[in-house]
Amino acid sequence: MALGASEVLAANAGPTDGKALLEKNCGRCHSLEATGASPLPQAPPLREVYLKYPIDQLEGGFAEGMGSRHRDMPQIQFSPDQVAAILNYLGSITGVDPATRAPATIPGETPP
Repeated sequence: MALGASEVLAANAGPTDGKALLEKNCGRCHSLEATGASPLPQAPPLREVYLKYPIDQLEGGFAEGMGSRHRDMPQIQFSPDQVAAILNYLGSITGVDPATRAPATIPGETPP
Protein backbone atom coordinates (compact mmCIF):
# COMPACT_ATOMS: atom_id res chain seq x y z
CA MET A 1 0.00 0.00 0.00
CA ALA A 2 1.47 3.35 -1.06
CA LEU A 3 1.50 6.32 1.24
CA GLY A 4 -0.26 9.51 0.21
CA ALA A 5 1.75 12.72 -0.21
CA SER A 6 0.68 14.11 3.16
CA GLU A 7 1.62 10.87 4.91
CA VAL A 8 5.08 10.85 3.32
CA LEU A 9 5.62 14.47 4.32
CA ALA A 10 4.29 13.80 7.80
CA ALA A 11 6.79 10.98 8.20
CA ASN A 12 9.68 13.35 7.37
CA ALA A 13 8.68 16.56 9.16
CA GLY A 14 9.50 16.97 12.83
CA PRO A 15 7.20 18.45 15.46
CA THR A 16 10.01 20.70 16.73
CA ASP A 17 10.08 22.49 13.37
CA GLY A 18 6.30 22.78 13.43
CA LYS A 19 6.31 24.35 16.86
CA ALA A 20 8.95 26.89 15.77
CA LEU A 21 6.85 27.84 12.72
CA LEU A 22 3.75 28.28 14.87
CA GLU A 23 5.61 30.30 17.50
CA LYS A 24 6.91 32.67 14.81
CA ASN A 25 3.66 33.05 12.89
CA CYS A 26 0.72 32.19 15.14
CA GLY A 27 1.74 32.34 18.80
CA ARG A 28 0.99 36.01 19.26
CA CYS A 29 -2.73 35.21 19.16
CA HIS A 30 -3.21 31.42 19.43
CA SER A 31 -2.31 29.01 22.21
CA LEU A 32 0.21 26.53 20.85
CA GLU A 33 0.36 24.20 23.83
CA ALA A 34 -1.57 21.14 25.02
CA THR A 35 -3.41 23.26 27.61
CA GLY A 36 -4.15 26.89 28.28
CA ALA A 37 -6.01 29.78 26.74
CA SER A 38 -4.90 31.78 23.73
CA PRO A 39 -3.29 35.20 24.30
CA LEU A 40 -6.08 36.68 22.16
CA PRO A 41 -9.37 35.39 23.60
CA GLN A 42 -11.07 35.38 20.18
CA ALA A 43 -8.36 33.14 18.69
CA PRO A 44 -8.97 29.46 19.39
CA PRO A 45 -6.11 27.35 20.71
CA LEU A 46 -4.60 25.57 17.72
CA ARG A 47 -5.01 22.20 19.46
CA GLU A 48 -8.78 22.77 19.27
CA VAL A 49 -8.60 23.73 15.60
CA TYR A 50 -6.53 20.59 14.94
CA LEU A 51 -9.07 18.35 16.67
CA LYS A 52 -12.13 20.03 15.13
CA TYR A 53 -11.28 19.97 11.43
CA PRO A 54 -10.42 17.03 9.16
CA ILE A 55 -6.80 16.73 8.11
CA ASP A 56 -7.42 17.63 4.46
CA GLN A 57 -9.04 20.93 5.46
CA LEU A 58 -6.17 21.72 7.81
CA GLU A 59 -3.60 20.93 5.12
CA GLY A 60 -5.41 23.22 2.69
CA GLY A 61 -5.90 25.97 5.24
CA PHE A 62 -2.25 26.10 6.26
CA ALA A 63 -1.05 25.82 2.63
CA GLU A 64 -3.43 28.42 1.18
CA GLY A 65 -3.51 30.74 4.16
CA MET A 66 -6.16 30.91 6.86
CA GLY A 67 -6.14 34.66 7.27
CA SER A 68 -8.67 35.30 4.54
CA ARG A 69 -11.60 34.71 6.91
CA HIS A 70 -10.31 37.02 9.63
CA ARG A 71 -9.25 40.53 8.66
CA ASP A 72 -6.94 40.95 11.65
CA MET A 73 -5.14 37.66 11.00
CA PRO A 74 -2.10 37.86 8.72
CA GLN A 75 -2.31 35.86 5.49
CA ILE A 76 0.35 33.19 6.00
CA GLN A 77 0.97 30.39 3.52
CA PHE A 78 3.13 27.41 4.43
CA SER A 79 4.95 24.98 2.14
CA PRO A 80 3.94 21.30 2.13
CA ASP A 81 6.94 20.44 4.33
CA GLN A 82 6.02 23.20 6.77
CA VAL A 83 2.38 22.07 6.85
CA ALA A 84 3.49 18.53 7.65
CA ALA A 85 5.74 19.80 10.46
CA ILE A 86 2.90 21.91 11.90
CA LEU A 87 0.46 19.00 11.79
CA ASN A 88 3.04 16.72 13.41
CA TYR A 89 3.49 19.25 16.22
CA LEU A 90 -0.25 19.62 16.76
CA GLY A 91 -0.57 15.84 16.67
CA SER A 92 2.14 15.54 19.30
CA ILE A 93 0.37 17.86 21.76
CA THR A 94 -3.06 16.30 21.22
CA GLY A 95 -2.00 12.67 20.99
CA VAL A 96 -3.73 12.31 17.60
CA ASP A 97 -1.31 11.37 14.82
CA PRO A 98 -1.98 13.35 11.61
CA ALA A 99 -1.42 10.19 9.54
CA THR A 100 -4.44 8.58 11.21
CA ARG A 101 -6.78 11.57 10.88
CA ALA A 102 -9.81 11.12 8.64
CA PRO A 103 -9.73 13.03 5.33
CA ALA A 104 -13.50 13.60 5.35
CA THR A 105 -14.76 17.15 5.30
CA ILE A 106 -17.23 18.97 7.50
CA PRO A 107 -19.93 20.32 5.14
CA GLY A 108 -20.04 24.09 5.07
CA GLU A 109 -17.09 24.62 7.40
CA THR A 110 -13.52 25.61 6.75
CA PRO A 111 -10.75 26.15 9.29
CA PRO A 112 -10.41 29.66 10.71
